[in-house]
Amino acid sequence: MVTLRLTATDLSRTVLRSAPSALLELGAAGQRVLQSGPPAHLAAWRARTRAALTASMRPYLDLCRRSDWFPDFLTPPGLGSDLAEALAEVDRTPAEVLAAELRPRIEAGDLPGRVGPLAAGDPGARRLLREAMVAFHAVAVGPYWRTVVAAVHADQAVRGRALADAGIDRVLRDLSPHLRFAPTGRSYELSYECAFGAGVVLSPHGRGVTLVPSYFVPQPVVLDDPTGPLVLAYPIRPTRRELATGTPLADLLGRTRAAVLAAAADTPTTSQLARVVGVSLASASQHTATLRAAGLITSHRAGPAVRHALTPLGEQLLRAGAPAAVSRR
Repeated sequence: MVTLRLTATDLSRTVLRSAPSALLELGAAGQRVLQSGPPAHLAAWRARTRAALTASMRPYLDLCRRSDWFPDFLTPPGLGSDLAEALAEVDRTPAEVLAAELRPRIEAGDLPGRVGPLAAGDPGARRLLREAMVAFHAVAVGPYWRTVVAAVHADQAVRGRALADAGIDRVLRDLSPHLRFAPTGRSYELSYECAFGAGVVLSPHGRGVTLVPSYFVPQPVVLDDPTGPLVLAYPIRPTRRELATGTPLADLLGRTRAAVLAAAADTPTTSQLARVVGVSLASASQHTATLRAAGLITSHRAGPAVRHALTPLGEQLLRAGAPAAVSRR
C-alpha cells in the first residue's frame, strides 16, 4: 500500500495536467508489450507492436522488463509531451544516477549484464539507448499519439467538470477505482495498492500534487521529485474501442517506411537510418528510394555516405500524419 498524506495546502496546489507525458507513456508501453494478458483494448496493439520489435530496441526494452520497477531517470521531472525535449532530459542524466539506479539491479539479476556499459555512463551505451527509445516510440506510441491525446483530453474534461461542480475532493474520490481518498482530521490520505512499494507513506509537505492522466499506465504511479510537486500518474478509464493509430500515415506508407520518413527529419545517412529504424542497409536503401520517388525526401552524397532530407512535401505529410517525429541530438 502506498499512502499520500496531503495537507489543505497540498490540495490547494493540486493541478491536473491537460496532456499525457511522452516518456511515461513510452515506459508503460514498454512494460505492457513485454507482459502477457493485456486488456481487451490493447490486445491488438500489443500483437502489432510485438511483431514490429527489432534488436535495435533492446537497450530500452531491457529496462522495461519488470512490472514492479522502472528506472526513475527514464521519467525525468519535466514529464512533457514533446519527445525530443524529454529525451534531452534523459541525455543529461548524471553518470552517478545511472550507476545508482542500474548497478544494484544488475547485481540482483533483475537486469541483464549487457546493461553494464549504460550503468557505467558509457557514451556509446547512452547513444544506443536514445536510438532504441526513438525506434520503439516509432512503432509503439508515435502512430497512436493522437488517439492517446484525445482520450486524455476526454478524461480531463470529465475531471474539469467535477472540479467545477464539486471541488478537488470529488475529483480525488473518483480519480481511479484503485485509489481511496479519505479525510483524516486536518489532513487527507490518498492510498492505493502498488506493485512498486509496500507500506510507503509520502507527503508533499505543501508542494502540492500534479495529476497526470495516462493511457498506458496500468495502475497509479507516484513520482516524487523533492524539488517540485509530487506527481501522481493515474490510468484513465479504458475505452472499449481498440487502440487505433488516429492517422492514416502508417497505413499509407507502412510502419517501417513511416519510421524512415520520420527519421529523415535529421538528415541521416543510409546506415544511420538502418540503425535507428532497425532494418538492414539494403532495406533502408529500398525505402529511401521509394520515398525519394514520391517526392518526400531528397538524397545527396556527402563523401562516402549518402544523406537524406525531407522535402517540403515530406515535412508537411510528417507534421500532419506523424506528430511523433522527433529530432535526435
